[in-house]
Amino acid sequence: MLLNKKQDLASQLRRTKILDATLLLFSENGLSQLRIAEISKRSGASIGSIYHHFKDREGVIYALYHDSFVDCFEQLRQSILEETDAESGIKRFVVSYLQWVFENPAQASFIYAASQEEILRRHQDELHAFKSQFYLDIFSWMSPFIQSGELLALPPWAYDAIIMGPAHEFSRRWLGGLRDLSMEEAQSIIADAVWRAIHID
Repeated sequence: MLLNKKQDLASQLRRTKILDATLLLFSENGLSQLRIAEISKRSGASIGSIYHHFKDREGVIYALYHDSFVDCFEQLRQSILEETDAESGIKRFVVSYLQWVFENPAQASFIYAASQEEILRRHQDELHAFKSQFYLDIFSWMSPFIQSGELLALPPWAYDAIIMGPAHEFSRRWLGGLRDLSMEEAQSIIADAVWRAIHID
């Protein structure tokens, strides 16, 4: 049993090293230049080990994409579920996403880049199920405020577009190097604007 635990830990550490190396290579050269051979060289893992853990290059990219989303979503979920009033929850949700981008620019850039590519097509069902569960938790939190008339009653896709759309647009620009507005200022401006867009006076 102890041996199995040590093997599991070693396997997890190797997986983490591979994904960390992939993120570094992405930051240096972009998504199109990611190659198994380069990932192997940077991580110190054999090519066979990479294929064992991830099957192929697409599997590495999906794993990094998924893990990055898990990290981001857990922060967002915690931020909103801890709040008991609509305004505080919605604003904190927006601020938390922008804060995550600020603290994890490489992961955020990777998510945006990978989202635009066809390489994740094979994993669309898994991604849809994963994201759907996250948004189900968020919409469940919002539901009492919608029913009470404090928040606008909209289709789920509309909440995503209105609440996250401005934060995504600013994040892409900020990650691209446009820093005329600080992240702290943006958090306040965007959170206030999102709240005004979905609440009912």
